[in-house]
Amino acid sequence: MWSYFISSSGLPLLFLALALLWSLGGYLIARLVFSVSARESLAIGIGLGSLLVIVLTNLASHWLSLQWAYLLAAMLIIGTGGMLFVFTHSRREVFENWQQALPPIFVFLLLFVLFLRINQGLAIFDENYNLPIVSLIAAGDVPPRFPFDPSQPLAYHYGLHLLAGVAVRFVGISPWLAFDAVRAFTHALMIVLATLWFERKIGGFWAAVLGGGVVYFGGNTQWLLLLAPQPWLKKLSGMVALSNTALSSGKNLYDVLTKNWNIDGLGVVDFPFAFIGAVFKPQNLALTSNGAVVALTILLLLLLAPKNWRLGNTIIVSLILSSLALTAEYLFGLIAIGMGLIAVFNAIRQKSFSPIFRQVLLWTPALGLAFFGGGVISVMAQHFLRGMDGKGLVSGHGLLGFEWQSPPSLPTLYFGRLSLIQADTLLLSLILLGPIFFLTILSLKQLRDQWHSMDLIQQSLLIGAGVCFLLSFMLGLKDSLGGITRLLDTALLIFLILSFPVLISLWKKVSRFFQTLIVLNLFLLCLGGIVTFSLEFIAIPRPQYTVYVSDLDVRFFTRYWNRLSPETKIFDPSPERSIVLFGRSTGLTASDYGKWLPEWQQTLADPTPTRLLQAGYTHAYIDKSFWGKLTPLLKSSWKQDCVRLLEEQNLDFDFRRLYDLRACR
Repeated sequence: MWSYFISSSGLPLLFLALALLWSLGGYLIARLVFSVSARESLAIGIGLGSLLVIVLTNLASHWLSLQWAYLLAAMLIIGTGGMLFVFTHSRREVFENWQQALPPIFVFLLLFVLFLRINQGLAIFDENYNLPIVSLIAAGDVPPRFPFDPSQPLAYHYGLHLLAGVAVRFVGISPWLAFDAVRAFTHALMIVLATLWFERKIGGFWAAVLGGGVVYFGGNTQWLLLLAPQPWLKKLSGMVALSNTALSSGKNLYDVLTKNWNIDGLGVVDFPFAFIGAVFKPQNLALTSNGAVVALTILLLLLLAPKNWRLGNTIIVSLILSSLALTAEYLFGLIAIGMGLIAVFNAIRQKSFSPIFRQVLLWTPALGLAFFGGGVISVMAQHFLRGMDGKGLVSGHGLLGFEWQSPPSLPTLYFGRLSLIQADTLLLSLILLGPIFFLTILSLKQLRDQWHSMDLIQQSLLIGAGVCFLLSFMLGLKDSLGGITRLLDTALLIFLILSFPVLISLWKKVSRFFQTLIVLNLFLLCLGGIVTFSLEFIAIPRPQYTVYVSDLDVRFFTRYWNRLSPETKIFDPSPERSIVLFGRSTGLTASDYGKWLPEWQQTLADPTPTRLLQAGYTHAYIDKSFWGKLTPLLKSSWKQDCVRLLEEQNLDFDFRRLYDLRACR
């Protein structure tokens, strides 16, 4: 139906027009509901509009196609802004001094181009998992199902994937380019918002710019281990078990510190493992499924924090919180903990339920959308409700359980959990945390000294971060070694953001010696991020699609993406590849990414057209590498008359073939 109204050549222009509309809508809402300054308004409006469009598009996609859902979401945002503009008494002030908003936007656009170029040269952090989700969303699977088992809901933070999917569907770009673009968008806007918030809190422009740099480059100080005595490092190597990509990067802790990080998708770049954070990654390495949207949302909430809570700003803040259910459910939970504790404390102190009622008004829309909209919280809610009524459990992929850790230990991505009751691993933990540990103490001191002058958002973030910081030492995730580090990482990020203004305030009061210590701590905090960011520049001249997509594959993407029948199920020895290229299912192949099912491995070992048909496949996508491994008998089975070769592409002694198997039934 969509094609009857909009030609394919007009879709990119429509996408751009709708993006401008929801940005304008966000601008109007920010100025009229939250009364932000002219300088801050446009950048805040773009951030607010982007989060609102994710929430509303996801909600509308339950009943409408992706294109119509995005159109409706954009119209609702600009419509809300327009209604506020028409009926407000202060509409004359809305566009006053609007020129002041342009310099931050110019910086945002320049940073966006830079980060997009960097992202195009890198393909790290599970692009083999995220890109299939983007492709399936663009093809109409919203809320998305687990790509490798379509019968299961996907308990995953797919908010940015949804925005990337919209770009794929409207603009006609590839999933890998769209995903690179939305992550670059979050990085660029996050830095601008950080600078604007620090400028508001500190008052000085260059100090605010420094704060934006600290937030972007600040991470842990794993590289300090290079300065540690060799005997101690060798002793630690016997106490620390490597995990995740550290296992393929070196033999033990001592060995891995002098090696490069072994991870797919680096291209021409080699990152020294010593500068890759095992506890607190800098934002320039926030290239995972949600980019820098965690920091972006934190800063947006800080910039929009209402002084006086009214119905209008309560609803908008609630929608921002609901976006976290789709982009960072752990931050959603962190803020809920913080606000919940504040409401209970105030209710006890005031001997009244009114603080709790105000929180109920704020959280009802957010929780409603989180429970029923899709994503991790939604699948957890289904899991709970199905268990309550005795109908069994929902086993959505990504649904992990918690388990207590005793004694408490520091969770890391690459060194397992580090005991806090052993002197050596405790010292290692302090080295990995580095200056952020002292900034955490500073943040908690701020909580005590400035409690009454802080708004509800700041109070909630600090309390929630403090609670989650402690919980991360006592909780783990089943079947996810290091997964709880997301909670720890988010808490440390909040401490970093909220403590920097206090650090600048201290700078003005202390002696030159303590000022030197502050500079040294910031240098130590940011060096790892600066080193890895400088190496990311090397990736710019050599863009790549992703690890498993070649020029030959792009030819098939251009010709066949979302053009095969919706019932199509494609066999591919690399299942993630065909999902990305065709936007179609590969059927039941894995229980988790990389955990291939025995029946899939059996099919892979004996891929005759008859066997593939019995497994439900209608098409097959074969590359030269896989074809070369087949026996002559298996190859002969593909020469049957019923096996139809739809297309073959050849390049540089390599080939790809797309077969139609349906005539062999």
